[in-house]
Amino acid sequence: MSDNPDLRNLGLTPTRIFLMHRLNEGPEEDCVGLEMNEMTGRELHTADYLTGAKLAEVVPGWRMTFWYRLTPRGREMMQVLSALGL
Repeated sequence: MSDNPDLRNLGLTPTRIFLMHRLNEGPEEDCVGLEMNEMTGRELHTADYLTGAKLAEVVPGWRMTFWYRLTPRGREMMQVLSALGL
């Protein structure tokens, strides 16, 4: 992973990669991500980092809830990670 400058510059730690996998639970058209109210403090902190890196975004949901989900850039990064076996 350290040989790929894109991954290194994004600071994708195992914790961040794990959360990206959780946010990517299905096909793009069906994928809603994770509801903020159901995330731990550590997950929220990690999700904030991913949002700053433009790999995730916050979207409004049903009944005044907010969700984290992957952006198109985040989905592209998941394809790269998958190709690397991560």
